[in-house]
Amino acid sequence: MTVDLILKGGKAALSTGVIEADISIDDGEIVSLSKGLEKNEERKADRVIDCKSKLILPGGIDFHVHLMDLGYADREDWKSGTESAAAGGTTFVVDHGQTNPPSTSRKNLLEIKNAAENKAIVDFRINGNITSENLDELEGLVEEGVTTFGEIYMAESIPELETVQTGTLLEAFEKISSLDCLAGVHAEDRQIVSHLTEKLKKEGRKDPSAHLESRPSIAEELAVFKALLFARTDDLPLHIYHLTTEAGLELIEEAKRNGRDVSTEVTPHHLLFESEDLEKQGPYLKCNPPIRTAKNREALWRGLRKGTIDMISTDHYPLPKSEKEIGWGDIWKAGAGMPGVETRIPLLLTYGVKADEISMKTFLKVIAENPARRLNLYPKKGTISVGSDADLTVVDLNEKTEISAEELHTKCDYTPFEGWEVVGVPILTLVRGKIVMENGEIVPEPGHGKFF
Repeated sequence: MTVDLILKGGKAALSTGVIEADISIDDGEIVSLSKGLEKNEERKADRVIDCKSKLILPGGIDFHVHLMDLGYADREDWKSGTESAAAGGTTFVVDHGQTNPPSTSRKNLLEIKNAAENKAIVDFRINGNITSENLDELEGLVEEGVTTFGEIYMAESIPELETVQTGTLLEAFEKISSLDCLAGVHAEDRQIVSHLTEKLKKEGRKDPSAHLESRPSIAEELAVFKALLFARTDDLPLHIYHLTTEAGLELIEEAKRNGRDVSTEVTPHHLLFESEDLEKQGPYLKCNPPIRTAKNREALWRGLRKGTIDMISTDHYPLPKSEKEIGWGDIWKAGAGMPGVETRIPLLLTYGVKADEISMKTFLKVIAENPARRLNLYPKKGTISVGSDADLTVVDLNEKTEISAEELHTKCDYTPFEGWEVVGVPILTLVRGKIVMENGEIVPEPGHGKFF
């Protein structure tokens, strides 16, 4: 049998362990995993790539990105954002549809989807969004392929979407449950955040730490508790985005022990930075929820090791440097968010796996397998196995690189990880068997990405 491609002599990271394997790929799928192909078998491949001493990973799945093509294409679009994903070893992204206009109606969703289908080079899904005015639109969004609604903002965060009031949240959860979909929340309490923000502004506080103080841990704890309570009422599958606190983690752990269908994620920036870093990076670390204490950060790593935290997502939210720099004089004027989709995998291989914070098995689960399961795409996505889509990335754990904003493919002109030394920068990425990135160069024309 002739095949399209063989990745030869690499070490394949399977859920059962890392093995030496030759991976044969045909018609977009993995057709065999073997060891030591004969020369005559190699000749039957259109191309053979030598992966000796390299690690082959399942393509990463990022459950939380913001690609801002409609309204904010100067910040990021589906082309630049998915090229950044491919360069970082991510082969599938879940966009939150929080553009201008956002994915609150069938019409808006189709507009976003059209932009994605014309520009994306990795596969994708798009979430629906919730407002007090669009609950009658949810069924139409589901008919167009939406399976998750979120992130639903329980506190102020971005201008395109309102903070969802308690009554609307309860009603939305009931509706989402009736549609057999997943609800995802940005868990911070609106009243606490609003009260403390107003108080700190009246006191004349404009320093970076004021933003952290306006969104304390208890604001997340209360919001997680409320979301879990409301979801229990409707037996609703729930996802908590970008968890940051030990207290929130404990609530989720208890819910899981009680058999609740709840998942959660953490971002690389909440794992790798702590509140003391605000002194040096200031507005460049401004995000919602904020960077927290070392104690909370350590709890998040424990949550990953225990399996309470299901995935590591990036909340990729690229903003121009100008919208960050202004925050040195007044933190309230700075935008909240940062890029991350391209740096996630090398950062976590370096400061997660190699630093013994998490095992390779856990890494594979939180980067690929668990997001695929939550998307109901496993084992088509999220694993290296015969019959799965050939979504793969090849990395070199022996090659050290310094992260530099100038080298990244995003439109964003900074990264909070500037100068960080990493291993495992991807050198090859495949989406459904097609090479989309090779040695840092983007290969396909826009439009290879497919809506799932």
